[in-house]
Amino acid sequence: MVEEIVLKSETFDDQKKKWLRKYSEAEGVNFNELNKDLTDFFELYSDFQKTQSAALQRVLENQAKACYITEVLYRKLINIKPVKSVPQLPVRPYIEWVDIPGGSFMMGSPETEVGRSADEVLHQVTLSGFKMSKYAITFDQYDQFCEATGRQKPFDEGWGRVNRPVINVSWYDATAFGEWMGCRLPTEAEWEFACRAGTTSPFNTGNNLTIAEANYNGNYPYSKNIKGEYREKTMTVGSFAPNTWGLYDMQGNVSELCNDWFGDYSTMAQTNPKGPTSGSFRVARGGSWDCLADYCRSASRNYGPPDAPILIVGFRLVSPK
Repeated sequence: MVEEIVLKSETFDDQKKKWLRKYSEAEGVNFNELNKDLTDFFELYSDFQKTQSAALQRVLENQAKACYITEVLYRKLINIKPVKSVPQLPVRPYIEWVDIPGGSFMMGSPETEVGRSADEVLHQVTLSGFKMSKYAITFDQYDQFCEATGRQKPFDEGWGRVNRPVINVSWYDATAFGEWMGCRLPTEAEWEFACRAGTTSPFNTGNNLTIAEANYNGNYPYSKNIKGEYREKTMTVGSFAPNTWGLYDMQGNVSELCNDWFGDYSTMAQTNPKGPTSGSFRVARGGSWDCLADYCRSASRNYGPPDAPILIVGFRLVSPK
């Protein structure tokens, strides 16, 4: 049986006015300009000690937590029993997301593509929609994770932190950050689908990639194209134009870790593939500031041991829609 909750309105109103007057005088504020939180808090706690209703007491205790930020001051003024401290959850860093539509595409590269490797077997993949972080995870975002969890912050090579992509993190580190954020690393198929953004060319920029479009080792251009600058370090995320779907730096700057173990592709059509169930190396995609342009191709695959932090490797996250 639900217990009835009753407050005596006359006593309540008198006490409320008396307390609010006292508060306004103590704080030197206009009685008619009091913050709504003050009146809400009083309403929750008025007659708190007097009520015999266990149901009301539970309601007041639960609702009062929303006003806890100023509870200490209220308690001093009206001499009420303190509320138990509300646990403070660590603040998670803000991530901008891009909606990636579900669909089908040909994963891998045709045999005629310049720079192609044998492990890029062309095959059809169908994916459900998902959200992907607009940028690679930055030092600023990852440092907040380290501060909240007591992890050691990764070395930035003296290049700077803040909005540069985090580097020198292992696959295990990236996965732990994703779990802390309630997200995960993309599958290799999700990564390539998002990188291509509907394109079938070697790069999401077309048949060539220039140093005006991405950060890679310009001494080694794609095919027979002209050489360009070699910057020798990472650049701030978002330094170049995004792909058609609004994702930045999918090619160059840092190779991005994927959730998959590295292994041979299936030649059969697949839906939401997750890669091999075991292996020795984890996949990284997209090329980096130190890579040849060939390795920045949409289909190019790289890999490394999951416990190795590397200065050319970073990551971004995905989340269900």
